[in-house]
Amino acid sequence: MPIDLTKPMAWTNASHEEQRLLRALQGNILKGHGRSETLNIFFTINEAQKHAMRAALRELANYHATSAYQQLLETQVFQATGKSGEPFVSIFVSAAGYSALDVPDGQIPDDPSFRLGQKAAAPGLNDEPVATWDPTFTSSRIDGMILIASENHTELRRKRDAVVNLLVKAGGTILGEQAGKQLFNAVSEGIEHFGYVDGRSQPLLLVEDIERESQDAGIANWDPSSNLGVALVADPGISDGVSFGSYFIFRKLEQDVRGFKRKEQELADELALTGKSRELAGAYAVGRFEDGTPVTMSSEPRGLTPPNDFNYNADSAGARCPFHAHIRKTNPRGSGGFGVPPQTEFKHLMARRGITYEDVPRVVHPTDIPPAESLADFDANVATLLPTGKVGLLFMAYNHDIGNQFEFTQKAWANNPGFPQVPAGTTPPGLDPVIGQGPASTQHWPKAWDKATQGTCPLSFQGFVKMRGGEYFFAPSLNFLKSL
Repeated sequence: MPIDLTKPMAWTNASHEEQRLLRALQGNILKGHGRSETLNIFFTINEAQKHAMRAALRELANYHATSAYQQLLETQVFQATGKSGEPFVSIFVSAAGYSALDVPDGQIPDDPSFRLGQKAAAPGLNDEPVATWDPTFTSSRIDGMILIASENHTELRRKRDAVVNLLVKAGGTILGEQAGKQLFNAVSEGIEHFGYVDGRSQPLLLVEDIERESQDAGIANWDPSSNLGVALVADPGISDGVSFGSYFIFRKLEQDVRGFKRKEQELADELALTGKSRELAGAYAVGRFEDGTPVTMSSEPRGLTPPNDFNYNADSAGARCPFHAHIRKTNPRGSGGFGVPPQTEFKHLMARRGITYEDVPRVVHPTDIPPAESLADFDANVATLLPTGKVGLLFMAYNHDIGNQFEFTQKAWANNPGFPQVPAGTTPPGLDPVIGQGPASTQHWPKAWDKATQGTCPLSFQGFVKMRGGEYFFAPSLNFLKSL
C-alpha cells in the first residue's frame, strides 16, 4: 500500500511499509533529535574525486547516519530511563553537490528555490548582501553539510573527527564548522538569546506527539496536528515507494541582544510601564512573555508550561497581541485575513529544528539580565553586559516546498508591513519586529492591554536580527545515499 502523506503517522503502530519508510528516512525530520549540542560541517566536493566522495557518503549512510526509526527508539529509551542515545548524524546535499556527484538531473530534487540556492534568494528575502556573510558561506558553492548532535561533548568531537576524516580522505574540502548549543531557562525550556521560550509551536507529524499534546496542553483552540506531506518529499533518486527526503533550510541569524533589549526599554518608557509591568513591552514584540505565556491570553507572565492551545479569535482588534507581534506574524492561527482559510495558512508552516549559538561566550545568561526601571537605567547599568553580535540562532527547518513554506513565511508574512489584514481604519501592522527585514516601518503598540479605546503608541522596532549566511539543502533518503 502506498505511503499516505495526507495524514500523520502512528509510528508505534506502523505498517510494514511505514516501518520501511522510517528506516530509510533520516532522523530529525518527523521529530527533533533532542540533543543540546550540535556541529554543522560544511564541505565542497572535488569533482575529480567524485567516486571517492560517493563512497564516503555511502559509508556515512551505512555506519554513521541516524534513521528516523533509530531516533524514535532512542527517544523512547530516553523518556523511560533518561539515557541519551548515540551521537546523532544527518547528511545534506545542495543542488551544487548533486551536480558535483554527477547525479543525473532526473534524480536531483526539483524544487526551483533549491535548484537556485539561497544566495540567489537573498535579495528577494531582504537578506544582508551575500558579500557581508560569514566566510564559510561566501564560498562560490557549498556542496554538502553534515549535522552532528550529542549530549556529550567528547562523543560529539569524536564523531566529528570520524566524519571529517572520511570527507577529507575523499577529496572534500571543509569550508567551515558551526557549533550550536541550546540555551535553557530555569525550568529547562529552550530559549533564544533575547530570552524568550523558543520552538513551542510546531506542526506535529506523529500521532503519538499529537496525543501527548492533546493530553498535556489541549488542542481545542489550536490543533497542531499535521500530515507527513508538510515535510516529506519522495526522493527522486530512488523509486521504491518508501524512500523520502526533505528540503532543509539553514540560516545563521545573528542577534543584537543589546539593541533589542534596549528597544524593549524604550517601548516600556513610551507606554509608561513600571516595575514588572515593563515586561509587557517585550511580550508585545514577540507575542509571548519570556516564560512563553502568550500575551493574547494574559497581561503578565504566568510561569506555566508555555501554552499553545490558543488563537486570536477574541483579539480581533490586536489590543492584546499586536498584529505585528512575531508569533502572530509567522503563525496567524487562522487570523491572517484576506479570505485565506486556516487550513491554507497552516500549509505555510514548517518543521523548525533551530538551536542557539555563541561564537563568543556571553557575559550574562539571558535569564540573568538585571531588570531596569527605565531606558536611562538600562543604559547605565545593563547595556554593557549584553552582546551586540556573535550570538544568535541557527535557523533550521524541513520543508516540502521551500517557496510555499520558508520563503512565503519570510516574504509574505514577516517582511510584509501589510500582513495580517487589519480592521478598516486601522494602521497597517508593519514589519515583524524580530525577524522582519526591509525598509523601516513604524509599528503601533497598545497603550493599555485589552483596551482598544485607549489607542496606540507609534514606535519603530526592527533590525536586531541579521543574516550571516546559509544554504538550501536536501536531506536524501538513506536508501539513496547507500546506493551512490
